[in-house]
Amino acid sequence: MNLLLDSNTVVWFLEGAPELSETAAGLIESLDSRSLVSSVTPWELAVKTGLGRLRLPYRLGEEFDATLESSGFELLPLSQAALARTARLPGHHRDPFDRLLVAEALEQSATLISPNEIFDDYGVKRAW
Repeated sequence: MNLLLDSNTVVWFLEGAPELSETAAGLIESLDSRSLVSSVTPWELAVKTGLGRLRLPYRLGEEFDATLESSGFELLPLSQAALARTARLPGHHRDPFDRLLVAEALEQSATLISPNEIFDDYGVKRAW
């Protein structure tokens, strides 16, 4: 099963935060799952840390990439198909990072692992 982790999910999993649901943790840790992290996730985290809305115990860039890899996550490059699909999505939500995640989940036939219920409006498979 392909899983696409949203930014909060990635951070909460890496930190062992209580905000991560047991269902999400179980899916991510399952040997039958392939956990994907969008290449837009480090960008979103960089924006949030730059605005002072988020503090991370690791630096973004190579250290973050190595942390993802050691956790068994696969960094997913943003495809042209996902970019094109983003432009065709209905206007349920204006957050550009979330819209890209929806498009990538649809393109990858992946279940989006997120507490964000707005994703349901797009018809994407979501688990939490």
